[in-house]
Amino acid sequence: MDPQESTENKKPKSLPALLVKNAERFGDRRVAMREKEFGIWQSVTWRQYLEHVRNFSLGLMSLGLKPGEAVGIIGDNRPEWIYAELAAQAAGALPFGIFQDSILSEVAYIIDHSEATMIVAEDQEQVDKILDLKDKLPRLKKIIYSDPKGLWDYEEKDLLVKFSDIERLGQQLHQKEPERFDKNVRAINEDDLSIICYTSGTTGNPKGTLLTHKNILSMVAALNEVDPQRPDDQFLSFIPLSWIVEQPISVFSSLYAGYTLNFP
Repeated sequence: MDPQESTENKKPKSLPALLVKNAERFGDRRVAMREKEFGIWQSVTWRQYLEHVRNFSLGLMSLGLKPGEAVGIIGDNRPEWIYAELAAQAAGALPFGIFQDSILSEVAYIIDHSEATMIVAEDQEQVDKILDLKDKLPRLKKIIYSDPKGLWDYEEKDLLVKFSDIERLGQQLHQKEPERFDKNVRAINEDDLSIICYTSGTTGNPKGTLLTHKNILSMVAALNEVDPQRPDDQFLSFIPLSWIVEQPISVFSSLYAGYTLNFP
């Protein structure tokens, strides 16, 4: 085999593959993300980042998520958002974001249009939106929430599941099948769809833009040539992750360059 071809084949072909590479490269020596909670920065290393994504991905599969299905995410910019995004991709599913201030009709349209089977909702406010629409969303199997405050006495217990419980399911599957996640990541092709980015819908219903891993990786490589980023750089996430403007910097470029992402 040509040496150049061998080198090209070793390049990560997807966003989850970039995460695996960074976890191997940096481990616990570098911080991948920080989130301020009660005035204190909580750090997540690259190894921990990978573990969260791996466990959540395998947990989604344990719940019945199938390749090609769509997973919606609604809430503020937080590590759990990105865990869910990368986890869905690693499972062969297709993540998409919903603006957290969307009205019910907009939320219903996007979930129905994407044919989503699972929604990751940050807290009670977002969960209530989805529950109000459940009769209009026959494909919806699960609503996953990360902040349990106010959600302990709901009747829809068969529909609601806690984020950490999904991770626990994934951890159990990883113990039984330790190679499962790595095989899933290696199976992702660069031409596979990576994410749906919906437009804001200012001129009609939102349009779902389909991006492949190749689209994304070629874009961030070109961006890094124009505006080089390094692992010791810091980025403050401030634009909603539902918007394509934030995704290339908060998610794509941080995985490509290995710098630290901060959620205030």
